[in-house]
Amino acid sequence: MTDIVIDENNVIQLVKGGRARWKVENEGFNTLKNQGYHIEHNFGHGQQNLSMIFFLLNVLAFFVHQIFELTDLHYQKYRAKFSARQEFWNQLRCTFRILLFKTWEHLLAFIICPPQARAP
Repeated sequence: MTDIVIDENNVIQLVKGGRARWKVENEGFNTLKNQGYHIEHNFGHGQQNLSMIFFLLNVLAFFVHQIFELTDLHYQKYRAKFSARQEFWNQLRCTFRILLFKTWEHLLAFIICPPQARAP
């Protein structure tokens, strides 16, 4: 809904804006559903609040990952070594299960170049 008067001078710009918004929204939902976040339609259903909490935790994780991609130079460098975001997070998860690290940077460095891969 809008109070913008549509005429021949602004119709093309309005259509382009609407299509751009649809594209951003569609790609965002596609990422949440198919690229490791497992968002499903049924997250919004149920008798209790648990499904909504799972949905919000997934969206929060997505936002944190987006912030990393835009601002964290270490994340950007190490993420570029993997072909898919899901592959990167699976590697992080597996490594984190068996080893402790002092910092985020130490964890990322270990994943990219584990001790057995380093030159003597």
